[in-house]
Amino acid sequence: MKRRSYIASVTIAYAVGALLWIYLSDRFIESVGGSIGFGVFSTLKGFVFVAVTTALLYFALHTAAQGKDAARPILMFRGWVLFAVLALLTLPAGLISYSVFRSASDTLLGERRGQLEFMTEAVARSIDAEVARRMLEATPHVAQAPQATLLAIVTNGSAGFSRLQDFAGLMGDSARVLIASKTGSDGRWMIAGAQQALPEALVPLAADGADGLAADIVSPPGGEPLLAAAAMIPAANAVLVATVATADVVDDVRGVAFLSAMTAAACLLVAGVLTLLFIQRQRLRVALAEADQKAALHAAEERFRATFEQAAEGIAHLDLDGRFLRVNETLCALLGYGRAELLGRSYADVRPNIRAGAGGTSREAVASLPSGTVVEARGDQPHLTRAGEEIWLSCVQSIARDTPEDAGYIILMVSDATARRTAEHHLTLAQAVFTNTQEGLVVTDLAGRITAVNPAFVAITGHQEAEILGQNMRFLSSGRHDRLFYQLLWTALKDTGVWRGEIWNRRKDGTLYLQQTVISTVYGRTGAAESYVGAFNDITQARKSEIEVDRLTRYDPLTGLPNRTLTYSLIEHELTREGTRCAVLYIDIDHLKTINDSLGFAAGDTVLRAAAQRIRRTAPEDATIGRYGADEFVVVIDAGEGPQAVVSLAVRLIEALGEPFAAEGVSDLFVNASIGISLFPEDASDADTLLQHAHSALFEAKSRDGRTYAFYTDALTRDARARIQLVANLRRALTEHEFTVHYQPIVRLEDQTIVGAEALVRWITPEGEMIGPDRFIPVAEETGLIVPLGDFVLAAACTQMARWRKAGLPCAFVAVNISAGQLSATDICAKTEAALAASGVPADSIEFEITESMLFGADSGAESKLKRITELGVRIAIDDFGTGYSSLAYLKRFPISRLKIDKSFVDDLPMSVVDGELVRAMIDMGRALHIEVLAEGVEDAGQMAFLAANGCTYGQGFFWSRPLPPERFEALFSNASQIPWARAGTA
Repeated sequence: MKRRSYIASVTIAYAVGALLWIYLSDRFIESVGGSIGFGVFSTLKGFVFVAVTTALLYFALHTAAQGKDAARPILMFRGWVLFAVLALLTLPAGLISYSVFRSASDTLLGERRGQLEFMTEAVARSIDAEVARRMLEATPHVAQAPQATLLAIVTNGSAGFSRLQDFAGLMGDSARVLIASKTGSDGRWMIAGAQQALPEALVPLAADGADGLAADIVSPPGGEPLLAAAAMIPAANAVLVATVATADVVDDVRGVAFLSAMTAAACLLVAGVLTLLFIQRQRLRVALAEADQKAALHAAEERFRATFEQAAEGIAHLDLDGRFLRVNETLCALLGYGRAELLGRSYADVRPNIRAGAGGTSREAVASLPSGTVVEARGDQPHLTRAGEEIWLSCVQSIARDTPEDAGYIILMVSDATARRTAEHHLTLAQAVFTNTQEGLVVTDLAGRITAVNPAFVAITGHQEAEILGQNMRFLSSGRHDRLFYQLLWTALKDTGVWRGEIWNRRKDGTLYLQQTVISTVYGRTGAAESYVGAFNDITQARKSEIEVDRLTRYDPLTGLPNRTLTYSLIEHELTREGTRCAVLYIDIDHLKTINDSLGFAAGDTVLRAAAQRIRRTAPEDATIGRYGADEFVVVIDAGEGPQAVVSLAVRLIEALGEPFAAEGVSDLFVNASIGISLFPEDASDADTLLQHAHSALFEAKSRDGRTYAFYTDALTRDARARIQLVANLRRALTEHEFTVHYQPIVRLEDQTIVGAEALVRWITPEGEMIGPDRFIPVAEETGLIVPLGDFVLAAACTQMARWRKAGLPCAFVAVNISAGQLSATDICAKTEAALAASGVPADSIEFEITESMLFGADSGAESKLKRITELGVRIAIDDFGTGYSSLAYLKRFPISRLKIDKSFVDDLPMSVVDGELVRAMIDMGRALHIEVLAEGVEDAGQMAFLAANGCTYGQGFFWSRPLPPERFEALFSNASQIPWARAGTA
């Protein structure tokens, strides 16, 4: 019995027994009634109750204090409880016996009292009559006192008195019959049959009118109660009293009392015997139970030992400080220790990361575990083997408790979690791959019904997982593949377990897509196929890109024409046909670079697309047309009709390309076309040579100022090779500093004073040969070398200007030509600032000359650069004004300081009326815009006079001087500030 239930049982039994005792006993006493023995009986009952309950309470407390092994005390307690119960059951029998005894004695005493009283009254009447008679019969002289008469009657043997004595004697040996009378003045009673007179001590008697008798009449010394009856004898003033001891009266009913006592004793004896038998039986049961318990405990210990040692999991018992108390072989095998090595060792030695309160092996950790009969802490924890290797074990720690409040020791159960953690990791990794991979994944059963898809599948197909689970993969079919395609697919899956290929499928929105697919068979443990897994990528865009890349590798993206590679291949293919006669027309779009530099590459691209369309429309339908370079096209036609047909096509192409183009808001853009022609098989026998010769002929056509065509000759090949050499020499000259700067004076026409100079570059080879700018400037522009060459001229001009200013030479400014390539460069402003800073000359002593075509259609970048340059103080002049696309609106956009009228307008002055009007118009335009006007190319006095007369401010040309080296230019100022016309003209 558990401690708490045992105490509760004791308490309940005590309460019930006490309540029953008090209630039943009191009810019984009330039922008996009367005052005789009530106090004594109640006191005795209380004593018994206190004694019994005190003993039971002591025993209960003593048994509870024993705590752990209460089986035998509980047994004894049960015996005492049984005895108490049986004793309580015998109590009614005793009480009933006592009740019977009391009832019988009371009845008997009542009967005897009535009989005694009847006889006493009868005798008293008889004696009273006798006394009265004798008193009447007596003579006066012999008259006696009534008392004496009464005494005489009694002494002489009154029949009535004798009968009364006999009747009382029948009731008991203690019966007495007395006649008492009061005599004398001292109030003493004279009692017949007594030996002495008693002091007055009266007690009331039942007889009416009696004065009372001495106390010893009804209660003599010794305290034994008497049954008494008294009757008055009026004639003698006496009382007749008959007494008998109560005990004598009730002798007849004493047997009933004895029988009741014996009955109660027998009941108590039976209760004791039953109690002893019960205790003995219980002892036997306890002994048998203990024997069974020992056997069961032994069997349980054997089972526990077998389970502990043979368990597949490692098991250990630890004390609350974490030391091993007991370990099994499995744990030893997992950790690599022997049993003896682990016992007494701290758990922290094999699990070094353990922390108080976290690992469950310290008192704090035990206290932190959930409360209860069995508490657990689960988790995977790293452990160290004896060899120092880390392994992961799945741990379950629980608390073995002696009591619900007291922790006894720790139970540790571990199992190798490495395989499970590895499997979980692989499963998590597989799930992560399945979820996060960019490839669409789908799992189907063997019938092709979808069982799982990943998010990439949803993203690619547009179908949500919930709406397609259970559907057959056929619902994705695009209809592009026939039945044979799918039959071959399933055959490959069944034969090899895998299929790779491309499939067209249909998205939810109806669009088709191409997927690169790998379908694999998943086999179960038995080797039978269980499902299929499909992995695919949407390669629609990639395929489009491949097609586009393939197209781009063969076609020009801007014009849609075959590119250089495809064009070359088409020409090779054309030359392989038997009996072929063909012509290659190599077309170059002149001035396209100018459009790119001035209007931007978008405008140039627009011109190129339009040019390609015009070439398509003009060339024969069977012609091969390709874009062969940035501004170059190749047209291959059949030349079977002779060179005349080729010439006719060349002329039509030049005319078509000479029509104005529209781009970037400009509707009148003009370009020229130059065409080089080579013939097969006359000029070459292979495609490479044929193209090379056509290119050489192109240069010949360009050298004729363009807008024409030229057929290939051997001389053109020589010129092309010379040009290649020229480019190489030009690069070398920049590196070897073979360039120099000459200066041509600028004269104020009003007073013929030199006010400035134009810096012009010259190339002098190591052999002393001077190469004119008309030979190397175009090549420099085409190759991009014009930028470093222009940088050199700017730096040299600034340096020379600084020297002249230091020498006091009256030269106000130096004009430097800026090419379109330089203006397009992002660092022109920085280079200008650097040149000015390095030389120390003021910015207004430098003037940049740019062509009109560079300003026309200039983008915002060029405009901002020019504004930045003028903000530095550098002035801007328009070179070759009138030869390009003059526009008053465009001139207003830029801070122009000077206009330079091109030499072509000055050559025929003053004879040409048209040129004269044009020059006047230009001068008037400059005046209207508050821009100075300079005429270049002045070679005679007539030209100079015309310009001066019409308001031209400055002049420049051979009339005054050719471009001179710095030393010779300085000599012009040595004699005077004015130069004689004649001498200047012969300089």
